[in-house]
Amino acid sequence: MALRATLILAAVVFLSTLLVRLPARALLALLPADVSCAAPDGTVWSGSCEELRIGTLRVSSLSWTLHPAALLRLRLAADIASQDPAANGHAQLELAPNGNLEITGLAANVALPGGSAPVPAGTSGTLQLAIGSARIEDRHLVALLGKIDLQDLHIENPAADLGSFELQFAPPGQGGAVVGQLRDLNGPLAVSGLLQLSPAGVYDLEGTLAPKPGASADLTQALQLLGAPDAQGRRAFSLAGSL
Repeated sequence: MALRATLILAAVVFLSTLLVRLPARALLALLPADVSCAAPDGTVWSGSCEELRIGTLRVSSLSWTLHPAALLRLRLAADIASQDPAANGHAQLELAPNGNLEITGLAANVALPGGSAPVPAGTSGTLQLAIGSARIEDRHLVALLGKIDLQDLHIENPAADLGSFELQFAPPGQGGAVVGQLRDLNGPLAVSGLLQLSPAGVYDLEGTLAPKPGASADLTQALQLLGAPDAQGRRAFSLAGSL
């Protein structure tokens, strides 16, 4: 046991020393083909990218600090932060050898990506994320605890400010689906709904909405496209697809 503990300690010291001294640009050769880090600075231990690209996603002013103790569990863990004006925030990440990713303490403000599925073109707003924990397996979200607020939602056709909404996520439901309760926080619409996201990335959002007193005539007329209201004046809506 003494020899094993000594070898482990020696390995940790070696890896820690390597990470402290190895420049951040050394990571470039290890990145997947669809990931790039522009203008890397600092070290592998504590460094930054002027811009990180993952496929079509771009995040500027990204920095990280690794947790060496996670190496003892064959994990890669880090604190990350972004100063990107369109996606700023921070989180803790832990990556397993099989590619599974654990995310904790995620707090971020992200501009709504209008024109990217499932968000229609001409839509704008801000997502405020407060996620206690999340887990991604085989590139699919399989667990999520926390909430996402959609602030100051605006649509162009018909032009309307729709207010703010909240998605509150609970532990996975039947079949392992991620479940989120949708409700309005303010604005001209009374909204209630349920979002379910399967482990395979298929989402289904169903709910009801109704105009509040004072809603514009254009918005009230647009809601008629959803069909006839029920006895309480609510109209059903649904949205489904895959991520």
